[in-house]
Amino acid sequence: MRRTLWILSAGLIAGAACKGKDQPAAGAQPAHQQGMGGMTMDSMPMGGEHGGMAGSGMMPGVRAHMDSMTRMSPERMAGMMAAHDRLMSEMLDRMGSDMRAMHMNADAKWTALVDSVKADLADLPGLRGKDLAARMSAHAGRVGRLVSMHEGMMKGM
Repeated sequence: MRRTLWILSAGLIAGAACKGKDQPAAGAQPAHQQGMGGMTMDSMPMGGEHGGMAGSGMMPGVRAHMDSMTRMSPERMAGMMAAHDRLMSEMLDRMGSDMRAMHMNADAKWTALVDSVKADLADLPGLRGKDLAARMSAHAGRVGRLVSMHEGMMKGM
């Protein structure tokens, strides 16, 4: 199971790292549009009548990525930081897009949690060793809560 999560996370990170850099072969799907299980992001079921990210397959991938990051050595975490930042930025952008599409306003709790995740993303690259591992663990908890809040909001719409 652990190996599967690591492979899934590595695939998500690799796809995020390749975003916009590779030109696909004729008829091929660009790496950044590929989802899990060989499905493309465009062909994934979007869940519910509103679609959005909650049913798109990104959230299980984000959870797997965060689980993988918290299990890495601090040295490996540091090496993955740029890819992690790109994935988190994409996640936050998509969440914001989903909220705008649903004409939802962010409440104070949502805003505070997003701000905390962004503060983590600003601070994590400068940390090393046990400080990085501890902050990544706390960051994973915040990301998990944000994902759960987002899924709850999307189900409620």
